[in-house]
Amino acid sequence: MTSKLFCSAVVGIVLLAGCSAASRLQSSLGNKYRYGYRLVSPSSGGRMVFQDDRIRIAFRIDDAAIRFQLRNRSSIPLKVKWDDASIGVRDRYYAVRNTRTLYVPSYRDNAVPTILPSGYIIDMAMPAENISFNGSEWKEKELLQTTDRNSDAIRQRMFAYKGSMMNLLLPVQVGDSVFSYTFQFRVQSVDSLGWDKYRKPRRPSPPMMPGKIKAESSYQLVTGIVVAGLLGVGAILMTQKKSPPVE
Repeated sequence: MTSKLFCSAVVGIVLLAGCSAASRLQSSLGNKYRYGYRLVSPSSGGRMVFQDDRIRIAFRIDDAAIRFQLRNRSSIPLKVKWDDASIGVRDRYYAVRNTRTLYVPSYRDNAVPTILPSGYIIDMAMPAENISFNGSEWKEKELLQTTDRNSDAIRQRMFAYKGSMMNLLLPVQVGDSVFSYTFQFRVQSVDSLGWDKYRKPRRPSPPMMPGKIKAESSYQLVTGIVVAGLLGVGAILMTQKKSPPVE
């Protein structure tokens, strides 16, 4: 009985600590919102998909990046010329990082894959300066703000983004020819999103920094000692003989 109470107490403390951290995070960031986008140029009939004789590309825009799948519909190999790509957010333009340059010092350190006919890539485009390492983790800056920080002024500004435009300039080399595609997206809606429904966008796994490796090792060592201690106490309590009742 004592061991059960002990374990319940430990689990309760951990759960309370987790709930408290989540509560503080939500309180500091305020309400969460999601933007709905539409591909308006080239015309796509309201879908986030475009295709011609050379490519088929399907888009999904998350908080910080434009994600896409691009398929080669031509009869010869093609590749994206990332050095000449750019993103325009409300008329401000940025150089681009993708999945291979997301965590490297220079967004130009890029090995560009060649896509054979019928082949495809899954990639993303993010403003090059919108990701940084703060000493302990990688932080992304959003394309458009998605939390209101409990401020009516910020909330109204976010709703005013409805109708604003975002552009992706994506040059594609097909054989010896280069075709410059400009994809234009419009913010169609701004909707409230419960924090319980929010999921972080998928990203490539970041490299482990040297300092973080040491910190992770120390953390794991301490965690192992604590867990071993708790298991030891539990084992002692479970095996301890009970004193016979005294009449």
